[in-house]
Amino acid sequence: MQTVVIGIVRMLGIAEALVDWELVMATAVLAMTLPVLVVVFMQRWLIMGLTETEK
Repeated sequence: MQTVVIGIVRMLGIAEALVDWELVMATAVLAMTLPVLVVVFMQRWLIMGLTETEK
């Protein structure tokens, strides 16, 4: 088991001429989807937590 970033680096390999860039880019987009969705759906609470001050 490995992280997505390590998997993408291993897909790049040594010889850049033989890289399947479509597969690498699709993997990168899928890896970014979950964090983006979390930020979009929880934006209200994230901003509230950043701006809220204790009195």
